[in-house]
Amino acid sequence: MTQVTLVEKLYSSQPRIAKVENGDASVSVEQLTRTMLAAVTTPQEIGKAIAQVS
Repeated sequence: MTQVTLVEKLYSSQPRIAKVENGDASVSVEQLTRTMLAAVTTPQEIGKAIAQVS
C-alpha cells in the first residue's frame, strides 16, 4: 500500500504518514493504530507488534 493510499484512507497528510512509516517518536499511539488498521492490519497483529517492543 502506498503513502498516497493511506493519506486518502485516513484523511491525513503525506508527511504525517511518512513519520509513521519511519517510526518518528512524535507519532501518537492513536495515529499509529489508525494507520495500521487502515493498512489492513488485524488487531491481533497490532498486539504482537506491541509485545515485541516491550
